Amino acid sequence: MAQVAAFAFTAISAYSSWKQGAYARAEYDARAAQERLRGRAQALQYKQQGIEVLRRLNENLASTVARAAAGGVDPLSGSALNLQNYAMREGTRDYNQSRDNALIATGMAEYQAKQYKAAGKAAYRSGLLSAITTIGTKAAGAMQGGTTGVSTAAPISPTPGTAGQIGGTGYLLTPAPVGVV
Repeated sequence: MAQVAAFAFTAISAYSSWKQGAYARAEYDARAAQERLRGRAQALQYKQQGIEVLRRLNENLASTVARAAAGGVDPLSGSALNLQNYAMREGTRDYNQSRDNALIATGMAEYQAKQYKAAGKAAYRSGLLSAITTIGTKAAGAMQGGTTGVSTAAPISPTPGTAGQIGGTGYLLTPAPVGVV
């Protein structure tokens, strides 16, 4: 009866170890998914900034053309054109920077998500290995008679061999006297 309880406890312990690894993996998978969402949200913010930069650039160009035309100056040459070119350069730089930031945000989120996935895989394997080790330890103990209550035969110990064996003197395996190891 005690043996059945011991084996049941071992099975429960092994199952618990395996489930802990599975739960840890699920937690890491959830973190990975959350990290990907966070990265996408950041990327959307940066894209929104890029859209805002382009909107302001459009307003700036329209304002420059309107002021030049209202002042009687050719809006497509001279100082007015120089102001428009400057606004285009700065707007393009800001837009490209926001686009690059969006790519970096998604890339870093994906990298972190892969780290979480790898940690989850390692946690699952660790739980599985712990379960197998628990069962293996119990089985090894049972085979040695430590937990089954069944006594085994006398231990075998090496003793010096005798002359006449092939290869000279060696060791023969003979049972040791009871109580001597």
